[in-house]
Amino acid sequence: MRLSWTILGLTATACLAVSPAYANSHAPALHGKAPTTPVASSQSTHTSGKSVSPKSTVTTSATSTTKTGTPKLNPIAAKISSHPQLDAKITAMLPKGMTLNQASKGFRNQGQFIAALHASQNLGCDCFTQLQTDMTKKHMSLGQAIQDVKKTANSAVEAEKAETEANDDVKRATTTATSTSTDKSTKKKTSQSGTHQ
Repeated sequence: MRLSWTILGLTATACLAVSPAYANSHAPALHGKAPTTPVASSQSTHTSGKSVSPKSTVTTSATSTTKTGTPKLNPIAAKISSHPQLDAKITAMLPKGMTLNQASKGFRNQGQFIAALHASQNLGCDCFTQLQTDMTKKHMSLGQAIQDVKKTANSAVEAEKAETEANDDVKRATTTATSTSTDKSTKKKTSQSGTHQ
């Protein structure tokens, strides 16, 4: 009797494990979205009104890559990337071989991330990775992380300096973006008023 219950339990578990995958691969697209499983086939496949070639991949809700295969940017990297001037400055400060997405991963906000970058440069050491680990995995403040990395540094002064530099970077990027959009709208209004005269 115990053996039959065991077999029945294993069969039920197997059915429950397989049924969601089968349902997702055979379910109609909802609200214009493709199924949540990747489409892989040797022939073109028709999915939600889009034809997919055999060599392309379809981005699904379960993956974090885009159609081109590049990783999706985390919110901090995406925010910085939306400001070209800030993006250029921050990218130049990154440790060699590290992307903006990798460097900003785990930080609470862009200010904290940019301050850590400035701190590593101000300390004159190749210590950003250690600062990142201390701040994102060990949940240390910037001052604590600076003290951990460089015992001889005045951590409070260095943290304040790095945070001020980070705030200045963000303000400049925001001010530049605002003034650029204001200049464009002013030019547009001027050209429109000139055409009506």
